[in-house]
Amino acid sequence: MSDSARKAPSAPGDGAGRPVSRRGRASLLRLACWFEGADAETAHDIYTAAFATYRARHLGGQAAAPVAPATSWWNAPLADTAAAKLAGASPVAPVHDHSEQRARLRDEAESSAHWRRSAAREVRRLLADPTGDDSRLHLTPPALGVLMDLLTAALGSGDSARGAVSAGDLELDIRLHVTRVAGASIVLRGAGGDLSIDGLRLQATSYPAGDSTEPSDEVGALASGESVSGQPVDLLADPVRPA
Repeated sequence: MSDSARKAPSAPGDGAGRPVSRRGRASLLRLACWFEGADAETAHDIYTAAFATYRARHLGGQAAAPVAPATSWWNAPLADTAAAKLAGASPVAPVHDHSEQRARLRDEAESSAHWRRSAAREVRRLLADPTGDDSRLHLTPPALGVLMDLLTAALGSGDSARGAVSAGDLELDIRLHVTRVAGASIVLRGAGGDLSIDGLRLQATSYPAGDSTEPSDEVGALASGESVSGQPVDLLADPVRPA
């Protein structure tokens, strides 16, 4: 240890031998006083002791001339060192290009939307008029899927026993109106088999028309509890049942 380091105070005190706190404004002011009254070498030693800025013992290298261990970094000559390479470090993996995957998913989504729009047009064409007492409809699988989605949403939107209910899809431009009618029967025929629906009458319209106006007069009359002939009907019909 150098003479200046031995001369530097080891711990702050209040002049009467009592230690004072190493924190706070008073300690910083006392440290500033020591710096002000010290020469350059002593100031470096005080700084090293106060802020623990000791030399790096883990850093190796060859210097042009030997340097004393207590030499400050401020005064020591520069030394050329090589950056240490981490043992077992693996190279950074390249970033994968997902452009083809995104394009494929976009094409699949556009294709699915196209087929659903075509299926919605098929449902609107088949159900342009309200179904009768014994209706049999043949639908393609996509059209049957769209119809069942709308029927499920319509029956879940309210109490169909108290009036007509409906559900629509703005993107597909379709709205399905559902009314309970005693004795009505619908058979939906598809590639997977037949589905029988009893006690319901269905009609499909475009979404804006179904959203702003009532369904046809026949469906409206049935929703109010009257048949087309003016006779009351039982709105508490059997629920949907598979064939």
